[in-house]
Amino acid sequence: MRAAEALSAIRGLALALAFCAGSAMAQDRADPGEIRGLKLGQQARDMAVEGLGEFACGGNGGPARQAIEDWSEFSKCRPEPSGLREVAVRFDDSEEYIGKAIDDPLYTRRRGTRVAGHPVLLSVLFDEAGTVRGIRFLSDTRGDGAERRMAHLLRLAVMERYGSNGWACEDFPLAEGETPVGGIFVKQKCEKRGPERAVFVSAQFLRRPGQADIDPVTKLYRPGQFDSWTRVEIMDPAFAGR
Repeated sequence: MRAAEALSAIRGLALALAFCAGSAMAQDRADPGEIRGLKLGQQARDMAVEGLGEFACGGNGGPARQAIEDWSEFSKCRPEPSGLREVAVRFDDSEEYIGKAIDDPLYTRRRGTRVAGHPVLLSVLFDEAGTVRGIRFLSDTRGDGAERRMAHLLRLAVMERYGSNGWACEDFPLAEGETPVGGIFVKQKCEKRGPERAVFVSAQFLRRPGQADIDPVTKLYRPGQFDSWTRVEIMDPAFAGR
């Protein structure tokens, strides 16, 4: 195969896998609410646990709270102001740990809890009856420097996944002391509402006050001096904005 053809094939494969997390999770565009089999309207008692682990009460992007056995124990989690109960979960990442143990980066590539190739913190929001009313995922900022830097790009994959048209977006200016990264900054909130789901996407890529590549005292390079993240909520329209 010629180099140009090989490159084209690789790009095509990358697009086909764009919404995968280690194993296939992309669904037909007519049913875009699924994230590796998780979708609105499911009942906790019927939800699969295969390939999942570390069930815990969610912390809305913060550290997980009380550990639980599986989806069926959602009622042990403290309700949010909306009345929904958040259950955090991870995709099975045993292969990632094996790869780290044998120091083989190829073995660990694209493993763990990922959406569109980005490491994320994933959770599901249940109502009092155990019905899924929301799916939430946020960039996992514990990744390496390169992954952290790219985290704001997750918003583009999500917006494309749910159709590039019909989004209402607001871009915000830099606050005092904030600066671009390499001349670029992102500070954006977008939403797209429909009869089946409402999708909310927030993203940021900038330097906060005091962050700089070069230490002003030592003049040494400091990697990772930036904020880059994406937050996504896929909500039942009846619970959106609560």
